Amino acid sequence: MVEERDCDVVIVGSGASGLSAALAASAAGARVIVLEKARVLGGTTAMSAAGTWVPANHHMLASGLADSPEDALAYLRATAPPGWAEDEDELWQALATQSAPMLRFLEARTKLRFELVNGPDPFAEAPGGKLKGRMVSPSLISRYRLGLLGNRVRKSVKPQFFSYKEMGAVTKQPVRTVLRLLPVLAWRLLTGQVGMGNGLIVGLARGCLDQGCRIFLDADAKSLMTEAGRVMGVEAVIGGESVRIHARQGVVLATGGFDWAPDYMAAHFPDIDIIGAPRSNTGDGQRMAAAVGAQLARMDQANISPATFTTYEGERHALPLQETYGPHCILVNREGWRFVSEGSPNLGVALDERLPDGKLRHAPAWRIFDSRYSNRLSKAFAAKDPGFVRSADTIEALAVKIGLDPNVLRATVDRFNGWSREGVDLDFHRGETAWEKHHSGGRALAPVAQPPFFAAPFLYASVGTKGGARTNRYCQVLRPDGGVIAGLYCAGLAMANPIGTKGVGAGTTIGPCLTFGYIAGRSIAGADAMPRLPANDWEPRDASEPSRRSQPALALNRDTAFKAP
Repeated sequence: MVEERDCDVVIVGSGASGLSAALAASAAGARVIVLEKARVLGGTTAMSAAGTWVPANHHMLASGLADSPEDALAYLRATAPPGWAEDEDELWQALATQSAPMLRFLEARTKLRFELVNGPDPFAEAPGGKLKGRMVSPSLISRYRLGLLGNRVRKSVKPQFFSYKEMGAVTKQPVRTVLRLLPVLAWRLLTGQVGMGNGLIVGLARGCLDQGCRIFLDADAKSLMTEAGRVMGVEAVIGGESVRIHARQGVVLATGGFDWAPDYMAAHFPDIDIIGAPRSNTGDGQRMAAAVGAQLARMDQANISPATFTTYEGERHALPLQETYGPHCILVNREGWRFVSEGSPNLGVALDERLPDGKLRHAPAWRIFDSRYSNRLSKAFAAKDPGFVRSADTIEALAVKIGLDPNVLRATVDRFNGWSREGVDLDFHRGETAWEKHHSGGRALAPVAQPPFFAAPFLYASVGTKGGARTNRYCQVLRPDGGVIAGLYCAGLAMANPIGTKGVGAGTTIGPCLTFGYIAGRSIAGADAMPRLPANDWEPRDASEPSRRSQPALALNRDTAFKAP
């Protein structure tokens, strides 16, 4: 017996793009069902630090920082990979114009509040780049706002009771920062306060419930239902039982990446060392879209991050690593040569550089650092796996331990130390951009000179693939001939993401995911052909103002009903 359900819109996935789409569609009057494959809510977003790149956002403008959609578009065009404009400019325009309205909308329709995070665009010197203001992150929020569902938000490899700003301080000075915050942390634990990715998901989910959305966990969407070429719903297994959900206005695919899809990864990322995305990210949205004739594109793009490792759900798991900003450390490739500025905001692009035959040009890569760096940052990794960090009293002996030519590694270290003495890195100009100055604290060229010396693998990790269904500016899914598949929309990492491996800002995964989810939700609900909200259209409403919906909202899985408090 197959159960039948109906609604206006089905959203497949409960990360940033899925919940943003659900919120936007329900706010426009649609009856929305959200399906989450896992038994927990939030996908990759919940695991993230939730840095959110939003150009021309109202917080930066209110603080006196200048920005505009025109500047944002100029920046996106100037920093994109060569040749991308023909396919992506339409989506860049949508991102540039709709990011700021999206943020106003979220603050108006949820309890989320965002704060500015001080820091430049990675390419602040490019046309349209900004020295600060475009990066925001959610303030802390209590998970108890979700009732019982608050215990079903996906856990992270990072502690989620810090704000994004605080987490940056914890990374640099963990003991001092935690001791300073101890009284505050105790209160947060008592009151269920969470920040970063968990906080973003709590706020989004609470907003969706208040708008009348139904959220099903343990709900595995298997295929799209079509009629006369139009997508009309999904067939799913919810809590082990087959369900057909009819969606009058269509379906939004927001299932995330395909990091745990063996066939896709073998074809596009065969050399990946480790993965930092949830194991539920198996490319379901990409498969469902392809099955109804969608064009898949940008399948070779991902949020590639240098990483170390941790344990998550009992398995080895990537932990993104940005330690190369620290002094007394360099990166070398498999031949022992430096290949990039260690302070680059896009180390993943360098790691992902391919040879003509598709194999990686530089990997495996190594961090090479001296005792001053090691004492600050890397002993924890050595304690987890004694073989992970290697050490020796000389650079030559270290090279032998990791299989590099001792003469090459010695020449590389000596050359870098020479640049350190001269104050200019003529090879890769480390420490010269606004981004690198901000993150290195003026110590970018500190030498690697004090023994003992250490080496650790610089793991090549995916924390979210970025390929999927090609869409237009309304997030409608396209066929190879450019025609629209009626009733099918896509957002986030399930789409052919117009911000590929080369990130243009810290937070250019979460920010675009929220924005394209917002566009998809408004588009599928028929809010308008292309949302262009005036500046005051989504001002935060008074807390006493009732929701547009009078019916109590439920978040359901097969065995548990979470009634909105």
